[in-house]
Amino acid sequence: MALKSYLQLVRAPNVFTAVTNVFTGCAAVSALSPSPRAIALLALSSACLYAGGMALNDWCDLDVDQVERPQRPLPSRQITPNTALALAVVLLAVGVALAGIVGAMPALTASAIVLLVATYNFGLKQVRIVGPLNMGACRFGNVLLGACAAPAASLRALPFAALMMAWVVVISLISAREAAAPRRQIIVKTMVLAIPLLDGIFVGTLATPWLGLGVAAFALPAWLTARRLYVT
Repeated sequence: MALKSYLQLVRAPNVFTAVTNVFTGCAAVSALSPSPRAIALLALSSACLYAGGMALNDWCDLDVDQVERPQRPLPSRQITPNTALALAVVLLAVGVALAGIVGAMPALTASAIVLLVATYNFGLKQVRIVGPLNMGACRFGNVLLGACAAPAASLRALPFAALMMAWVVVISLISAREAAAPRRQIIVKTMVLAIPLLDGIFVGTLATPWLGLGVAAFALPAWLTARRLYVT
């Protein structure tokens, strides 16, 4: 039960979607094969940043979740608020540190993502239009984080980062008041878990169809994890 609660806190199924964003960025700069160590570090960095952001989100939303989502780990007291905050800080710090191993540019990009995560959770999420744009900007930075595997060519990832940002902005707009609309929750979860499929299309376009299929395959463990956490 404890492990399941932590996996729910950090939105474990969605972590896969953050990793595939990095693969898109890497493919955009043709860095997927030449530097597997950098790719692995940036993928882990992205996963930590996403998980940390989700833990911080639930910590900030505790009062609201006690009313609208009492089944979540914090309002149901499966995890204490102090533990969630500590986990968020550690994961965000580790995410920046892992990016820093790759280089200064990845560290700056990861730090910018942390700043966007903080501004979103500590106020901008409540601002109409600006909140969704902030959320989309996090994904924009996430794709660019992958492109930092080859900083000199990182601008090539901008179109794909912009497309991913637009997709996430739409998700964020649809998710408004999702707690009171079960059908809307299903749409949002489906769109989020479809992100690896989109990244697979991007990578298949940038590299090879087989590589794109490999990236899209990340959707499978995401779906299986979601089923394990939220259905059974």
